[in-house]
Amino acid sequence: MNNNILKRPEALKQILIFAAPIIFGQIGLMLIGTGDMIIAGRYSRECLAAIGLAIAILNPIQISLLGLQFPIGSILAQKRGQGEEVYSSYWTIIFYSLLISSLSGVLSLLSYFLVPLIDYGTQLNSIIQKYILITSFSSFGICLYQGIKEFYQSEEKTFTANLIAIVASVANLGLNYALVFGVWGFPKLNEEGLAWASLTVRLGMSLTLFFMSYKFWHHSKKIDWLLIKKFVKVGFPITASLFFEIMAFCSVTLFVGRFAEDQIAANNLALNVGSLAFMIPLSISSAVAVKVGHAYGEKNYERIKIYSQVSLFAALFFAVLMGLSFYLFPHSVLSFYTEDVAVIEWGKKLLFWVACFQLFDGAQITLSGILRGLNVTRPSSIAIFIGYWIIGIPLGYYLGFHGGMQAQGFWIGLALSLALVALMLSVVMKNHMRELIKI
Repeated sequence: MNNNILKRPEALKQILIFAAPIIFGQIGLMLIGTGDMIIAGRYSRECLAAIGLAIAILNPIQISLLGLQFPIGSILAQKRGQGEEVYSSYWTIIFYSLLISSLSGVLSLLSYFLVPLIDYGTQLNSIIQKYILITSFSSFGICLYQGIKEFYQSEEKTFTANLIAIVASVANLGLNYALVFGVWGFPKLNEEGLAWASLTVRLGMSLTLFFMSYKFWHHSKKIDWLLIKKFVKVGFPITASLFFEIMAFCSVTLFVGRFAEDQIAANNLALNVGSLAFMIPLSISSAVAVKVGHAYGEKNYERIKIYSQVSLFAALFFAVLMGLSFYLFPHSVLSFYTEDVAVIEWGKKLLFWVACFQLFDGAQITLSGILRGLNVTRPSSIAIFIGYWIIGIPLGYYLGFHGGMQAQGFWIGLALSLALVALMLSVVMKNHMRELIKI
């Protein structure tokens, strides 16, 4: 095929083939947290509520800081597009990942002291603090795995890292069950078993990927500080975007924590279901960031346009499917997690709004990926801050506490936020594509 000619069906095929292992890997990573929720729901309503609150406290730290690593794939892909060799950056990425993991671990441990200040009651506080104390040390595993995974993705090699994530999710589910209930010869650790399982699995998957990448160990161990500086420059706005967005969802969880336990548990389930669905457009976003980054390095602007169009089509197609599934079969989805009737009834109300914002969520994350491939990351953080913190969260707070809608009010605010973010990013994307065409 001529390097300058790329038909849309072929581009869509490339995106889907590239994204498919990432989708399964992202779902695998998400299922590690889902495994905690499933087993917690089987253990007790209190445990389910507490674990959801603990994750709501940790995620703004642990997941947001991964944003500093997200540009690794697209920046290295740009270097490839310019004809440069990228294997020599392996140890730079390992070093960079360990730096981020140290920051993540320390901040996660400090969040332990926030729990009594927020105060969800003696019983929930105890479970939350134990979970935080143990899983804070999993920051090492999370960051090392993400760094090596991004390194592989820059070369469009996604199978190994994502297979490890799938295996890890299955192992986590089994280990959760064994440690919580004390079966198969394992000690009965009750709620603490969830934390020890997650820590073990995350460390295991990162070390497995590290040892499987041994063929890169012989490359120069010289640290490329200019490359690290570029990662930070592009990644900082991504981290800000992730923090604003994750904090918005986690704040909703913390606000809903002021209501009854059935609403807390239902909110946690709705958040988990919505996050699982989000893994598909998130994976497409990761794939298109690398594809666009490579085309940007080649200065092939026609390919940038085509990859952008087909990735948006794919993400929105899957978003519509997920939205319809949540709208038509809410009971089937929620009963997979729990048999608690009160939790399921509240979950149905919240899942309706999750179904409503699937289209906007798919659009905004895919647009963010396209812009990341072009090293344009600041507009995303601004759009997310305005959408969530200027409009969505204040509206949700008013509807929830003053409008009598309780948990449902916050999810209406989230749906509106995502719609506004998608609209703002589409305008940014349109304007930026016009600028590229003029070059």
